[in-house]
Amino acid sequence: MIAVNTEQITKVYKLYNKPLDRLKEFLFHRPLHKELVALSDVTFSLKKGDTLGVIGDNGAGKSTLLKILTKTLSPTDGRVEVHGLITSLLELGSGFHPEFTGIENVFFYGSLLGIDGNLMKKHLNQIIEFAELGDFINYPIKTYSSGMHVRLAFSVATTVDPDILIIDEALSVGDQYFQKKCLEKMDDFKKREKIIIFCSHDLYQIKTFCAKTMWLDHGRIKMFGDSTQVINAYAGHEQTRAEVYREQLQQTHEGSFLFISDISAHQSGKRELAIEFKVKSSEPFIGHIGWAILRRDMFQVSFMTTHMQEKEPVLLEGTKNVSIRVQDLNLVNDNYFVYVGIFDSQAYKPIAVESIDCTLTTDYEILNSLCFFRSTFTVE
Repeated sequence: MIAVNTEQITKVYKLYNKPLDRLKEFLFHRPLHKELVALSDVTFSLKKGDTLGVIGDNGAGKSTLLKILTKTLSPTDGRVEVHGLITSLLELGSGFHPEFTGIENVFFYGSLLGIDGNLMKKHLNQIIEFAELGDFINYPIKTYSSGMHVRLAFSVATTVDPDILIIDEALSVGDQYFQKKCLEKMDDFKKREKIIIFCSHDLYQIKTFCAKTMWLDHGRIKMFGDSTQVINAYAGHEQTRAEVYREQLQQTHEGSFLFISDISAHQSGKRELAIEFKVKSSEPFIGHIGWAILRRDMFQVSFMTTHMQEKEPVLLEGTKNVSIRVQDLNLVNDNYFVYVGIFDSQAYKPIAVESIDCTLTTDYEILNSLCFFRSTFTVE
């Protein structure tokens, strides 16, 4: 049985330079807007037990599509049919009232979903237990951190046992422990043949969790099908973008008096990364050293500079060997870009930047959103 069906979904936004232009357009019947096509002719269907990943560059239309599926946004054209109870985690705070307490928002969110208050009361203890918010469950939502928002929202959305669960990047702000807990809950839904639509930049999670994947590009479906095939194609696209990005960085710093060369990155243990490179400077320079780890989609997973560690800037003159040790890696097995850079004395402006591909192998199972790893810097 088809539970989710979309036919030629299109969403067009009208953009006005000034709010008054909207009124002028209505009065004088003269177009004063520009059109932004967020989605165009999107057609697909899902049946019971399907798990769908949604990927694409920023601005591809992913969030717009999910809002239309949850009926918080209406399409400009096309038709959407959804059968069954649907819950979602979209923007942080959506479905919550900032002045209400956590418990009050449980019932408020339930009412938005059309769930009877008595049923929410029946699930209340289970929701509180899963969210693990402690005394904060009695505090106003406006006092919550982004991670606490996600804890409560995910707990409500899953505890009411929906037929369709939609998640839009929300898990990326949760802590590692709660991410794992959420993924285990989603895996339980998957085994019970619930429909799950999971939008994420974490290709690893999409590939391992979702049987099908949709690649959106400028509002259109570029590719739809087996997750491995779609993600491999998208990864190739991201690889091209990364190469262009690196070329732009190199061009930006052409003609500089300071250069980075002989960069290498290798693991000296499952949780430690060793980065080594040479810095050649034709004149004395005092600055800071930094490094960053980026995913293949160019999302910056982690970064650190000597300035962030409150260390004094270092003197670079002639040829110096720089060694960096990054400890406590908790990334999943995958290929990453490791960037190193030399910055000015305030660590604001990059003077030289270089990068290298690096495959990291750890025993960690969750791809983090943003982490701060311990690191040490040595300059000789």
